[in-house]
Amino acid sequence: MSRPCIARHPHLALIGLILIWGVGYPIMKIGLAYCPPLLFAGLRAVGGGLLLTALALRHDGRPDLAGTWRALLVSAVFNVLLFFGLSTLSVQLLPAGIASVVLYLQPVFIAGLAHVWLGERLTSTKMAGLLLGFSGVAAIMVQGMHGTLSPSGLAYGVGSAAAWALGTVAFKRAAPRSILWFIALPFLLGGLLIVASGLAFGERWADIAWTPTFVLVLAYGSAVGLALSWTLWLALVAAGEASRMAGNTFLVPLVSVAAGTLFLGEPLTAMLAVGGLAVMAGVYLVNRPAVAG
Repeated sequence: MSRPCIARHPHLALIGLILIWGVGYPIMKIGLAYCPPLLFAGLRAVGGGLLLTALALRHDGRPDLAGTWRALLVSAVFNVLLFFGLSTLSVQLLPAGIASVVLYLQPVFIAGLAHVWLGERLTSTKMAGLLLGFSGVAAIMVQGMHGTLSPSGLAYGVGSAAAWALGTVAFKRAAPRSILWFIALPFLLGGLLIVASGLAFGERWADIAWTPTFVLVLAYGSAVGLALSWTLWLALVAAGEASRMAGNTFLVPLVSVAAGTLFLGEPLTAMLAVGGLAVMAGVYLVNRPAVAG
């Protein structure tokens, strides 16, 4: 999807992104049953990178490496190697709901970084919306908090949120000509580094169960969960304020809960209802226009 198309239909792009990410954690859990975590993350990244490389060659021609190699390297390290690697390890060690809560610290991180590096105004209303949205996410997921939480899992989650925030702000600051190349090349490089890390830490190709289910999950994760969603995400960030776009991602866990209630018969508790209302109020405050004067 091109940047002009995003500019014309930002709400449709945002809805698509939230729906894709809303089912992301359950699908990731399915894939982890068939494949070690770092190999799974690396294969998804490489697969999505190859798909986007083909699209970038057709749509944008050759990449502008001379002008963007520093930003591409930053993206490979933060958006791929650290974000995908650490978030996958976090999901492996924590309940999916708790991992989601920790990951959704990223809008708060992005707001602070965008204020310092991009000059985006961090108003009291926007900050209140970010904190309210995060509180709502925490309320939605709190009932999944059973037993002792892994300190390593929590550290991986916070690290993945910080990496995502740094990578997003670096992209906005770099303003690359081609979003497709900016995603494709870092995901190819970062994905290979994640695979190499997995092998170095003892994961083996023989541990992957190449069942039809795993192949479908891997294909979906590469093409939709990565290639399509990150194209939508960075195009939205390019078209608007990074902090405002990040605040909208608080709706992702709300979609996950709604899907579980509608399609899996999971109960809608009072805590879920309160959390959902807090998320919607937070997103409203983040997107509320600043009052002049």
